[in-house]
Amino acid sequence: MSLPEKKNCSRLSEFIFRSFSLILFLIFFCAQINPVYGAISGTNAKEGAIIIDFFSDHDLSDATVRFEEPHENVSLVFTLSSGKKILKTGTFHLGSVQAGQEITKILFWELPEDFGKDRDSYTAQLYVKEGNEDLATQKTSFSYRNPCLSNLKLVDFSADSEKASVLMTLTSSANLGFVKVPEPCMVDLDLKLLSGTDIIYTEKLKNVPVTDAYYKAMNWSFLLEKDKNYTALLKVHSHSPELTTAYISEFRAKEKVEILDTDIDVDEYGASVTVVGKSQVPFNGIIRVVLTPEKGDVQVFEETADILTAGKEDTVGIIWQGVPRGDYNVKIYAVNLEGEVLDSHETVLRVFEPVAEITPQEESPAFSFQSAALGVFLCFMVVMLRRKRRRKKMRDHYA
Repeated sequence: MSLPEKKNCSRLSEFIFRSFSLILFLIFFCAQINPVYGAISGTNAKEGAIIIDFFSDHDLSDATVRFEEPHENVSLVFTLSSGKKILKTGTFHLGSVQAGQEITKILFWELPEDFGKDRDSYTAQLYVKEGNEDLATQKTSFSYRNPCLSNLKLVDFSADSEKASVLMTLTSSANLGFVKVPEPCMVDLDLKLLSGTDIIYTEKLKNVPVTDAYYKAMNWSFLLEKDKNYTALLKVHSHSPELTTAYISEFRAKEKVEILDTDIDVDEYGASVTVVGKSQVPFNGIIRVVLTPEKGDVQVFEETADILTAGKEDTVGIIWQGVPRGDYNVKIYAVNLEGEVLDSHETVLRVFEPVAEITPQEESPAFSFQSAALGVFLCFMVVMLRRKRRRKKMRDHYA
């Protein structure tokens, strides 16, 4: 039979041991979390500058700073380090800033692909300086690989001369009895388009619910410069758990136009071709139709199209006269001013009775003018009737 004093002592020792074990576990757990999700810390040395947002990973660093007071000779200094070794630095000289001004800058670290894979973690730090004096500082830690969105999978993020698009799906499920259903989550999307290091466009979507698969296309609402390189940056912020990841898509701005295959009409009178713009680089060019007979000479017809941007369309009418009876292979091209074929379409044509070619009569200039005017009018009516017939077919189709 044990004494009460021994029982109390044993219980006290057991309590101390469990508490100590719990503390060790929490310390270990927190130490494991920090490299993955990142630990952010910083100070605002003066009220004149506030770091609103600071994000960094192995590829880039993104910072937004608001200035509460006017300052001179301002600069943003980014550093990337591992342990005590500084791997990369970058500086943006801002000069004078006004009170209430917000400035966002993005720095690409441009590290070699295999650089630093053997390191456990990195630390990125931002310094807001006025001359040599620090107005504010902030730092964040992260591991080599970007943290994964635990509930989401980003299937695709891509950008081109027309738009940026993102596709996400859920990866985890919640059990409701015998049925597994996707566990919804909430995210924020932050899209930026850069030309070099200059941010030329931003778009933010807050509290986006993802219940199964989520697709979003964000069209550029401004013109892009032909043959210029652009970088689209998308940051995805998950609400639960609190986690931010970044994705990059680079592209070269090009003209792009599409011939609508379902809106082409070719007969013995001519051709009607509808083209639609697919880029914010304006399409400036022609529609070329090439008739190749089984025997005889190839005939080429061209007509200038309207200047088209993304989503805009134009129907081009081409009238031919004097095309002999027979069967033809028809090739239709959308060609820019440099002669580059952007899209093409092929079909066939059978001419039963050729349309007589109107030739001017030398002895009667007045009659020649009237005949030409009549020919232009007839061509115009043919095109208009063809368009009217096409619109009626579309209305009947959707009715």
